Amino acid sequence: MINVNFTLFIQLINFLILLLLLNSLLYKPVLAKIRERDAKIKADRDKASQLDAEVLEQEKKHQEALIEARQVAGNEKAELLAEAKKSEADILEKARIEAARIVDDMKSSIQAESEKARTALKGEMAPLAQSISEKILGRAI
Repeated sequence: MINVNFTLFIQLINFLILLLLLNSLLYKPVLAKIRERDAKIKADRDKASQLDAEVLEQEKKHQEALIEARQVAGNEKAELLAEAKKSEADILEKARIEAARIVDDMKSSIQAESEKARTALKGEMAPLAQSISEKILGRAI
């Protein structure tokens, strides 16, 4: 059987006092620090999530800017190629015109020289024919 005496009440009072002291000196400060730490961790996680979102947004903007820069570069390249082809066509056309002019000059020069040679040969042909005839016939004509 259990004897309940006065020491049990003293022990109970000691326990309650100890409980109040531990609660005010140990449990509440520890729980406050735990809550404070949890709040800080939550704030840090929120900040990290926000920074992740900002990084993703900046990366998206960077990708868009890169795509736009590539498009601009592609357009500029196409314009430069078109300009180069036009310049090439102009240069080739000038070269064709110059070549045609040179050919025409050469033709007219050759024609003038051949005409000059014909005239010179016609002048030499009569005495040559007379000389050949005299040699063939053996007498003067």
